[in-house]
Amino acid sequence: MPKSWSEGEDKASPIPEPAASQQEGAGRKIARARVALLLKHPFFATLSLRMPLKVDPSCRTAWTNGRVMGFNPDYVNALSPEQTEGLIAHLVMHPACGHHLRRQGRDQQDWNRACDYVINGLLLDAGLRLPEGYLFLEQYRDASAEAVYRQLRGEENEEEEPVGEEEAELDEEEPGKGEPDQGAGDGQGDGQADADEAGSFDPGFAGEVRDDPGEHGPGNPLQQIDWERAMVQAALNARDAGLLPAGLERLVTGAAAPRLSWRDLLQRFILRNARSDYSWVRPNRRHLHHQLYLPSLANHQLGEIVLAVDTSGSIDEEQLQRFAAEAGTVLEQCPATVHLLYCDLAIVRRELFQPHEPSILLKPKGGGGTDYRPVFTLIEREGIQPDCLIYLTDLECDLFPARWPAYPVLWLKAGDGGMTPPFGEVVPLPAFEPLSPLP
Repeated sequence: MPKSWSEGEDKASPIPEPAASQQEGAGRKIARARVALLLKHPFFATLSLRMPLKVDPSCRTAWTNGRVMGFNPDYVNALSPEQTEGLIAHLVMHPACGHHLRRQGRDQQDWNRACDYVINGLLLDAGLRLPEGYLFLEQYRDASAEAVYRQLRGEENEEEEPVGEEEAELDEEEPGKGEPDQGAGDGQGDGQADADEAGSFDPGFAGEVRDDPGEHGPGNPLQQIDWERAMVQAALNARDAGLLPAGLERLVTGAAAPRLSWRDLLQRFILRNARSDYSWVRPNRRHLHHQLYLPSLANHQLGEIVLAVDTSGSIDEEQLQRFAAEAGTVLEQCPATVHLLYCDLAIVRRELFQPHEPSILLKPKGGGGTDYRPVFTLIEREGIQPDCLIYLTDLECDLFPARWPAYPVLWLKAGDGGMTPPFGEVVPLPAFEPLSPLP
């Protein structure tokens, strides 16, 4: 007769949890961490939802190639909820920074070390808790992964200590909790040797980055553009909620913006000044299969927007219509009352478009000199309170208003010359560019 579970011997020997249950438990843990990040750090949560999860017991910790997020269930189950959030944020930052596309034949393990040093400072500054053994050195703050990689390969005798809140308790002899690396090219500690045998290249024990497996191989520019666009949009949403850390603001502005097209920058400017309206009534269907009940975006809204066009004769018809088409496309996403002003030395024509009216078609009038002040004077005189102003001009004029406006201004500059305006953002409009949208 089999013994009852009530007998003491069986109480001391619990039945091991089946592997399938361990995987489900780890998956639920990651799902809960994503929801927690959505409330505290929506930037990381939004980007993490781009990548489906993949159970991978062959890896030691976790990994991403920019398309999926793989994880070892045993590793995830051993983390605290806060460390799981840090793991997800760490994995997200690799493709957000393009690390999965930039290795270019470099040693995979040292590349992972370099990338970890670059992003972990940002994560710590954001208040996240990373898994034990993560890599961080103050000297690598604000450096590029390529620059850190060169230093790691050239300074083989430098000792790099793992950092963590429980660093004093780390046991150098215990696999996975000792010094993860002792310099480039001179062998690894016991823990990392075991990791290498398991096919892992995660010296920082916080999630590794692998090369993008796309059709065009590592360095696929379409993947890079796709992630940059997603990163900018995630940053805008987080900033609207007041939850974008300063370090990430600098990263998005300094790293992604220079590689975005004028179309992306125009869209970014308009959406940044729109009010996002989310609704919990209808869950976001894209994430229901992850058992995540997240709010859906109801709409972007702008109250009033001013589009000003310099009609002094230096902007050709093609540029005018390209600008009108792109502005109209963005405004379909966030309806607004549009004040369209044509100006040279004075306001020569004005039109008013209500939300959801037909597409804007520019019909310039004028052809004299240029003076930017009449547009700002009209806005102030008539009490218009725009969410933003976009001015299409060649900036070949220095007649700006003496007082800076309280609303955001974007100068969409045609031509290669022009002045530097005393306020607002400047985006160059190329003279020749295909009309089809970026992939």
